[in-house]
Amino acid sequence: MREPDRVAAWHIGPEGLSAEEARRIGFHIRVNRPSALFARCWLLVEGETEVWIINELARLRGYHFAAEGVKVIEFAQSGLKPLAWHVLTDGDEAGKKYAATARSQLQPHEQESDHLTQFPAPDIEHFLYKHGFSDVYHQMAHLPLNVPMNARRIITKAIHHSSKPELAIAVAMAAAERGPQAIPPLLDQLFGRVMWLARGRAD
Repeated sequence: MREPDRVAAWHIGPEGLSAEEARRIGFHIRVNRPSALFARCWLLVEGETEVWIINELARLRGYHFAAEGVKVIEFAQSGLKPLAWHVLTDGDEAGKKYAATARSQLQPHEQESDHLTQFPAPDIEHFLYKHGFSDVYHQMAHLPLNVPMNARRIITKAIHHSSKPELAIAVAMAAAERGPQAIPPLLDQLFGRVMWLARGRAD
């Protein structure tokens, strides 16, 4: 584990790992994300869209996650218990279950706000639509801004015309043009929190 002045090595306790846990670690660390071994903090997100947009918006805000030891990791299939971590979940039913799992991992001295952020929306697309980027979704859906259609249908059409990762890139590009003030406060707080964790201040 990376600490401010050293790298500490730890070992698995006497109970060891089950075959399934060993398989998951083998896939996620050796095959899928070797750089995760050297991270100071894991920011766990639900999917590829969040990986794209969170990394790009953090960079726009001046946070260089790679240099600071923050690794954004899709967690839905990982099943891993990380060291220093923060979970970002959607506000839908699946997100609420992930949040409950995250809460169950908290130690008695740990604050929920240090380790969990939930979108006040069903998913990241609805959150970004409601927080300054609706025009991007209209553009990607090939719809005028004043179309009488609810957000869910507009977002669905935008995804149909492109893909979730393409939408994330479009939002990141729009945010880059608008500047750091375009980043929703919830994400700004999230970035500050994971940097705080990565720098070892959550002990």
